Amino acid sequence: MKKVLVVVGGDAAGMSAASKAKRVNPDLDVIVFEMGEYISYSQCSLPYYISGVTPSKEKLISRTTEDFAKRDISVYLNHEVVEVDVKEKTVEVMNHENGEKFIRPYDYLMYATGANSQVPPIPGSDLENVMSLKTIPTADAIKEVAHRDEIQEVAIVGGGYIGLEMVETMVHLNKKVRIIQRSDQLMNVMDDEFGEIIRAELEKHGVSVHTGESLTELTGNGKVTGLKTDKGTYNADLVILALGVKPATELLKDSGAEFLRNGALVVDGFSRTTIPDVYAGGDCASIYHKIKKENVYLPLGTNANKQGRIAGGHIAGENQELKGVIGTSVLKVMDLSVGLTGLTEREAKEMNLNYDTVVVKSANHAGSYPGRKRITIKLVYEKESMVILGAQMLGEDGVAKRLDVFAVAIDQGMTTEELGFADLCYAPPFATVWDAVQVAANAAK
Repeated sequence: MKKVLVVVGGDAAGMSAASKAKRVNPDLDVIVFEMGEYISYSQCSLPYYISGVTPSKEKLISRTTEDFAKRDISVYLNHEVVEVDVKEKTVEVMNHENGEKFIRPYDYLMYATGANSQVPPIPGSDLENVMSLKTIPTADAIKEVAHRDEIQEVAIVGGGYIGLEMVETMVHLNKKVRIIQRSDQLMNVMDDEFGEIIRAELEKHGVSVHTGESLTELTGNGKVTGLKTDKGTYNADLVILALGVKPATELLKDSGAEFLRNGALVVDGFSRTTIPDVYAGGDCASIYHKIKKENVYLPLGTNANKQGRIAGGHIAGENQELKGVIGTSVLKVMDLSVGLTGLTEREAKEMNLNYDTVVVKSANHAGSYPGRKRITIKLVYEKESMVILGAQMLGEDGVAKRLDVFAVAIDQGMTTEELGFADLCYAPPFATVWDAVQVAANAAK
């Protein structure tokens, strides 16, 4: 009799697990239940779809249910798993198309439900045109409203990844944009100096930036017309709440599984939860941080795909393990690329490490070639060993792939000297003789 893998959730981690498991073991019966109407799409591209930079919804979707059917993977859209019985190894499923419920047994369960947008109980949060971005339907709703001519003033609450991307989206749509951030710094996963540069970049494009300011109320009669904070009152025709996410793990809260403090499922290097035959990955799960040497919450698409692939392979009989990640990410903020990998100085300090830092401003390519741009790089490294612990970068051109060089160096435990003399490529349109990566590494003393 065929073994059954049931996947709960049809995006990055879930579909990676389903695909990998079926490739490795074609005899597995792989069934995916997705509560929405779309699978295998790029959540990270949603802001660009709203702005029109990504021209159509179809461009967001990597594979359809028909594509998976050709691989003998059964995908059920609009089917929500409403209960998981880990003792009986069954899931109860609600078919939202006809309202019927049914029970499906499993041998292995891949829990890939992602995370939900956090909407705190703020007065007025239920007003029309108060919205959050998480899925294609929420993107469709925001897009429909934002493209109306009467929507002129837009407030973004939250200065992290999604908040900053939505600021750019609304500037692209020629809206008057305001961003409100409770902490004193935008993009507060980075060190303070980068937050200040991001602030200046937004203000250069006409964005009103409010940091150290907390939302207290959304105002309006049926439809939002403004918002109040602990420091002021502002008009708004559209409010986007980008206040972070919460792992969608409610179905397993009484299962005996181990969770992080924020509710993310704790998993090992094979994506196994602490419940036998239950795996998890993506935004609902933890992931091991190689430098911090602990399970952390890093809801990134790269991590979701890795964990899904590992889970699917292990379910199907492979023994490949994910050794961990270091939190590499990059973000477009207007004309800037902003990225980080490894530890920030703030994190190194919290860990009581014996560290030092260096900040350099270098160039993306040779001065003899037109269009030269500056890149700001900050390295965090161990004082005695000179092993690189983290890198943060910001600039108009040449940031993302240089950040990948730092990511590999940190992952492999390289010292500043080893990286400083690495054999990197050079030609005037692409780099300087000593690349910006090496300039930063060699400046560390």
